[in-house]
Amino acid sequence: MKIKYCLFFFSFLLVLTSLNSFAQIDSLQKVEEVKVKSSSKKTSLRATQTIDSASFLKTSSYNVADAIRNFAGVNIKDYGGIGGLKTVSVRSLGANHTGVQVDGINLGDTQTGQIDLGKLMLDNVESISLYLAQPDDLLANARSFSSASLIVIKTKKPLFDLGRTNKLMLKYTGGAFGLVNPVIQYDQKINSNWAFNLNTTLQKATGDYKFKVIGDGSDTLSTRRNAKINALQFDGGLRGKIGKTGLLEVRANYYDSERGLPNAVIFYNPTGSQTLWDKDFYAQAKYSRDFGAKWKILASGKFSRNYTRYNDPDYLNQNGELDNRYTQKEYYQSVATTYQPIKDLTFNYAADLFFTTLYTNLFQYAYPTRTSLLQVVGGKYQLKKFTFEANVLSTYIKEKVKTGRKSPERLIFNPTFSLAYQANQNLTLRAFYKDIFRYPTFNDLYYTNFGNRKLDPEKTKQYNAGFVYNKFTTSKLNWFSISTDVYYNQINDKIIALPNKDLFIWTMYNIGKVEILGVDFTSKFNYQINQKAKIEANINYTYQSALDKTDPTSSVYNNQIPYTPQHTIAFNAGYQQKSWGVFYNQIFSSGRYYLGENQPQYFVKGFSVSDVSINCKTTLYHQPISLSAEVNNIFNQNYSIIRSFPMPGTSLRLTIKTTI
Repeated sequence: MKIKYCLFFFSFLLVLTSLNSFAQIDSLQKVEEVKVKSSSKKTSLRATQTIDSASFLKTSSYNVADAIRNFAGVNIKDYGGIGGLKTVSVRSLGANHTGVQVDGINLGDTQTGQIDLGKLMLDNVESISLYLAQPDDLLANARSFSSASLIVIKTKKPLFDLGRTNKLMLKYTGGAFGLVNPVIQYDQKINSNWAFNLNTTLQKATGDYKFKVIGDGSDTLSTRRNAKINALQFDGGLRGKIGKTGLLEVRANYYDSERGLPNAVIFYNPTGSQTLWDKDFYAQAKYSRDFGAKWKILASGKFSRNYTRYNDPDYLNQNGELDNRYTQKEYYQSVATTYQPIKDLTFNYAADLFFTTLYTNLFQYAYPTRTSLLQVVGGKYQLKKFTFEANVLSTYIKEKVKTGRKSPERLIFNPTFSLAYQANQNLTLRAFYKDIFRYPTFNDLYYTNFGNRKLDPEKTKQYNAGFVYNKFTTSKLNWFSISTDVYYNQINDKIIALPNKDLFIWTMYNIGKVEILGVDFTSKFNYQINQKAKIEANINYTYQSALDKTDPTSSVYNNQIPYTPQHTIAFNAGYQQKSWGVFYNQIFSSGRYYLGENQPQYFVKGFSVSDVSINCKTTLYHQPISLSAEVNNIFNQNYSIIRSFPMPGTSLRLTIKTTI
């Protein structure tokens, strides 16, 4: 960790040196950001939810998982604490069916198939969108069409005030459980067409917090131990124009962390001795160009290397410990194009080829190499008030292993159909059908302790129908939106992963057949009190019935699948003035079962958690200063999202930020 701290402060000195070299002194005043609203809304084929950087503080969001927890249909699995694993399941399909994309290129983890959203910080994020079925933009890589849902993260582009060619943002967050989180971000304008930014984040916390075991009848509080985190992240991007219509975006990211993994709490054993190290790196590039008004191309490439080390010093074996190490590499390339022969008709094609390898120190491991080729061909047609869209995804997977039997070669075709009807300027009716195929991960198939090479791939069918109503007015209630979607998902051979004794040892099995019936409801409004003050509010509600339909003679038949609440509600409201604001955020989740047998002894109680945030903007020595305070779980609720992994009680975060 001493090396990490040296690198962090070296970056700080480097940025200051650059600032002294490039900064221009002038007397221009900073112009406040102006947001323009338009009543002309693009037809939405699918249910889409978006949160931007201005709303992160309003929802007390610290990472990407926090930012999307208010979305309808989203179920966050959080194992507690600042460094705890955080994954997302959308409409009960599981985290493996949720793709995560950063600046147009997907994050990949073939080993586990799940992206830990707790590792993705928000300091350099401009917006986060959740697309059901696929994104609206047809000019996208084939991987964007290969997930049941897609989280699209867009990073901030370098922006400069008039007369400036660089900008330095300094931010410091401190809070409960020993949280120390300084951030340095530097933007540099090279010329009128090119700019780059650098972002460095240090995160450190002890992670210790008080909790109480539910149901034991005592009032004694215990302390959660071994939940520390020490993490350092470097992120940088270069963006510029090539010719009149060409755009090149390059980004590199390095994440280095050491995290403690507390055990499941059993008989007041709150501690643990396991440690997890991550060293993740990726570099990606994306080039897009328009060839006239009809033809566009997009070419992408990426290399990623993820190193993971897991140590359990109390593991009973001949070595007296478990020390597993994994290195996963992926080589990825993609090309996509759209062609518009006439005004209302657009065709799209994309092909992605990527190779993934996994090396480990496990005895007699399979050492798999996976070759994946994804191709998608489709089109979009607009006929007056109707919009039709259809595509077919081809998935080809072939694997090689050094020991044992490999998984079979696969070639699968998956269609998607979408329809939207613009009833009037405000009301849009929409529906879609998507058939998707999810192949088991390396851990599903080959992991020594719990891998199951007999696992069948998941086959998912999604049916969705709904509407969205947006209204802009000239009255004080100047904007409001309501949307409702009813959906039915059918999963065959669903793969279930449940934690065993700790966060790294899991059990994998096929559940057979699952039927999911759900409703997502969202409502938002903006009330303008006067020119300087407004009230904002939104509420999201989700109902999900996710039932095991495998075997009518089984004891789990027609039971809710594990960790799927039937009801979730997210409410956010606040008062915002020009220089300050206060917001309240409420998350409610009904109870759920941690096993397929819906018996009282397997029930995990529901919870309701409230957060409050306050923000203030001022100036100090003519420099803008932003101050914020967040109180999370203000009523100190004792709850767990995952059984035996208690969540923190009341906690406080304070943040100060300035831009030079």
